[in-house]
Amino acid sequence: MNFVIDTIGESVNNDEQRNESAHNSFINELFKDYENSLAVQNVRKSEGNTIVQEILYDLKRDYNKHSRRTPVPPSNFQELEKETEITKILNKSRVLTSEFEKLHAIPPIQESDKKLKYLRKIDRAKTKGEKWFGLPATEMTEEIKHDLEILQMRSVLDPKRFYKKNDLKVLPKYFQVGKVIDSPLDYYNNRLVKKQRKNTLVDELLADAEFNKYNKRKYKEIIDEKQKNHYKAWRQAKKLKKRK
Repeated sequence: MNFVIDTIGESVNNDEQRNESAHNSFINELFKDYENSLAVQNVRKSEGNTIVQEILYDLKRDYNKHSRRTPVPPSNFQELEKETEITKILNKSRVLTSEFEKLHAIPPIQESDKKLKYLRKIDRAKTKGEKWFGLPATEMTEEIKHDLEILQMRSVLDPKRFYKKNDLKVLPKYFQVGKVIDSPLDYYNNRLVKKQRKNTLVDELLADAEFNKYNKRKYKEIIDEKQKNHYKAWRQAKKLKKRK
């Protein structure tokens, strides 16, 4: 048997360095195992998230397919549909309109103050004003004219009803024609059927039996009164002739 004797020996420092390196290697292996376990958990979590996202996407697609609601367009389409500043300016323009191609000459961009004043006067004449809520000047036709004349002579239509005196002696310029809607409560009582409805007031008065009866009676009274006056005037004229 051979024996080897170390005559140099190891110092205390070498023992400490060896122990420290072993400790560091052990800690590094621990951290390496921990990092590997974290990486595996992150991979599993990401795979789970992707699976959940795919399931939610499929459910949403099936819901939109069977839903009756109209799908909401994405934001980029809504931005494209918005009017630009150029289109807004063109819409406000008085020259560039849909009938621009039909014009024989392009109107001037700048108009004189006199012309603008005249145009404003024409625009003001179209309505009664803001205080009358923009009451328009309706076109006067023969039917509307007769209806307005009847309204001015409304005190003659019914002698038992009192009406206020007319504010205007002439026919009005600003007015509107509307339609009276019957109440649903009067469906079986005071409602006019389709045959009784007329287009104008004159037609309604002519179709009214009571008004015709009253009108004939008043007409007869007026004729009798005129005949009496004519007879009195004839007798007076005859007496004057005899005196001569």
